[in-house]
Order: sequence, then C-alpha cells, then structure tokens
Amino acid sequence: MKLEFISTKEAENIRRQMPKSKTMEEYESYWKKLPQGQVGKIEVGTKDGIKPQTVKNRIKRAGIFLGLDSQIKRVGNTILFWIE
Repeated sequence: MKLEFISTKEAENIRRQMPKSKTMEEYESYWKKLPQGQVGKIEVGTKDGIKPQTVKNRIKRAGIFLGLDSQIKRVGNTILFWIE
C-alpha cells in the first residue's frame, strides 16, 4: 500500500475518469429534466423492488454531483425534490 497526497483538482480529475453507472445517469437525468420552479415527485411502489430511502439517497447524490443547491423530502413512499 502506498500513501500519497494530491491536490483537490487532481482528485476531481480522477473521479471524473471513472465511468458513471447507468443508475446514476438515470437519477441525474431526473434533475436535468426538472423544469425551473417545479418539484419532482417519485412514488416508489412495492413492485419496484427498491426502498424509498434508497431512491432518496440516489437523488441526493446525483444532485450533489451536479452541484445543485437542492432539497429532497421523503413522505412515506413518495420522494419530492427541487432546486432552491
């Protein structure tokens, strides 16, 4: 194992070289499709095979990656997200 210290700019370049998963591309597209001043709403059904908290976390990570000042709220099986 080798420890090395690099600049933040180098670290960002390394991160960008890694391929994105199809899942994260999908969640990023939700943010990109969101009209200004609107709230996105995702309802997670039991047949979807995914927990609502997982969807909320993915939406949050996608918003952070895109550098958005966003808000995400979960009410039961419904996830609401918008840009502030």
